[in-house]
Amino acid sequence: MEWLLESKIVNTDMCAKCSVCAIVCPNNIVDFKDRPYLKEECLRKGHGMCFETCPRVSSGKYQIKIRENFKEEYYYGKGDIEGQDGGVVSSFLKYLIENNKIDGAIVVGKNEYWKPVSMIVQTSEDIIKGTKSKYTVSTLEALKEAGKLGLKKVAVVGLPCQINGLRKLKYFAYLNKHDYELGKDGKPVKLPKIEYLIGLFCMEKFEYESLKKVLEDRGINIKDVKKFDIKRGKFLVYLEDRVEEFKIEEFEVCKGCLICRDFTAELADVSVGSVGSPDGYSTVIIRTKKGEEIKKAIELYEGVNIEKIKKLEEKKLKRFKKEVERRKNNNLPISFYWAADYPGVKKRPDGTFFIRLRAKPSGFYTYEDIENVLKIAKKYNLKIELTNRDSFELHKANGYDIEDIINELKSVGLSTGSEGPLVRSVLACPGANNCTNGNIDTTELAKILNEKFKEKPTPNKLKIAISGCPSGCVRPDIHDIGIVGVRYPTVLEDKCNGCGRCFEVCKPECIYIRGSVSYTNYNLCVGCGKCIDNCPNEARIIKENGYMVYIGGKSGRGSIIGVNTKVKDLDELIKIIDGVIYLYNKYSQKPQRERLAHVMKRVGYKNFLDELKELIKEQ
Repeated sequence: MEWLLESKIVNTDMCAKCSVCAIVCPNNIVDFKDRPYLKEECLRKGHGMCFETCPRVSSGKYQIKIRENFKEEYYYGKGDIEGQDGGVVSSFLKYLIENNKIDGAIVVGKNEYWKPVSMIVQTSEDIIKGTKSKYTVSTLEALKEAGKLGLKKVAVVGLPCQINGLRKLKYFAYLNKHDYELGKDGKPVKLPKIEYLIGLFCMEKFEYESLKKVLEDRGINIKDVKKFDIKRGKFLVYLEDRVEEFKIEEFEVCKGCLICRDFTAELADVSVGSVGSPDGYSTVIIRTKKGEEIKKAIELYEGVNIEKIKKLEEKKLKRFKKEVERRKNNNLPISFYWAADYPGVKKRPDGTFFIRLRAKPSGFYTYEDIENVLKIAKKYNLKIELTNRDSFELHKANGYDIEDIINELKSVGLSTGSEGPLVRSVLACPGANNCTNGNIDTTELAKILNEKFKEKPTPNKLKIAISGCPSGCVRPDIHDIGIVGVRYPTVLEDKCNGCGRCFEVCKPECIYIRGSVSYTNYNLCVGCGKCIDNCPNEARIIKENGYMVYIGGKSGRGSIIGVNTKVKDLDELIKIIDGVIYLYNKYSQKPQRERLAHVMKRVGYKNFLDELKELIKEQ
């Protein structure tokens, strides 16, 4: 019975054994016993949520991180519940439950033989049952059970791989361009909302049977163990009257851990471990706004030995690279899941990757830029594409080379990105000083907007185009946000002699002559400014200048012309773009399936623009 996860991940020893695949199947046909497997035939052959949420298929890390605005704040502390070290996790869960932040928490408990058991805790008494590290493969099945029981909000304590999979679940629609998979009953899997993700430091996890056997060979009954711990590279087993010390190499490591590069659960709201803090305390890394809540639960102190943490991170990364090299040398399958850690990287149909560079403002590149692109393309045997948005794409990149290519691009000042549901590189024509029609310096404006809105997350791609004049060579009217430089004229009657030069150069034919004076029909005038530049008597001057801005345009399947409005200056323009992005995120219901134009139509153009005006007033 062929199953995509088995053929691509499980049978190739890349499976992290996080069990996320087993909790997302709406038909309950994925089970987990030491590894995931199908209980019955899958009509999709695994082409569903199980595959899409797997952290070894793709990390999704870049898109996730820009949406959560991740950070790193290091502290250490001790809770009021006895735990593995400082009892921080248990005390944090107690605080969340007692303050009604969550209905319950998903933790790993144990049976009398230290076999990990996924469980729901809803009281302080239950929390104690989940204390102490188990160091073997655990599951998340209690999360699915919590959904069946009607819990609405939960916290989940998990290992880095589990945290990664659950983050992918949270941003499922953004990463996969569709909603949850529907089961045979027409409904998606029922899961509670994950309010907090608490990650545990993890170098590796061991196979349970191996752990049990190694202890038995030393004459230790696993039932008699009080606590497990890893310190100074040794595996410690605490018994009633002594502590037994083992070499870590004696235990069988989960093979999927060899290709893991995450030691501190980088996608958690809060990460917790013992490394870097004094004995009896736990290290706490706060990564998100949600994670800040832990400061209310326990007293935290500065002074973590970050260098110790970095050393273990480097050790894990070194092991990861060694495993990647082994697979490469032996022609073994590999998913290159970490490619999604970086902006602008996407898989091609042939299994290789393309890397998109962020376009330079107005598409102007120095000869050094071009030389560097050519040099890197030649070194890694890449094909070069120049996109219709003035950026370069390097195609047919081997997955083994992705990180090296990106690092080399960075070293010469070329950044990657502008791919996915975010603000893309700003497209701009050459503009003033480069084109005789240019009313504005499009290059400088593109630079300002790129710096302000670079890679800002949105429900779907959001494209901005700048045209230096109403000719609109870059089609600003069919962009999510289109900007046109305009200059509207007025006439100094005492200087105008009615020569008609302005009439000759006016393409919209909005100028007419009466006697010795030219006049403008502002119902037809587009603000190109040609009459101002071509008047031989300096009789035509600027009456009003700034921008004509189009909002909610789109090309592709069913082009839509954006709604236009006049904008007087850069400050107002930035406020409008900020407001549009805010409202787009606020009202979007189908991430990756609704463009701004669709949202505006559903909300109502007038309603959308009226709220936009109010937002601008408040700024």
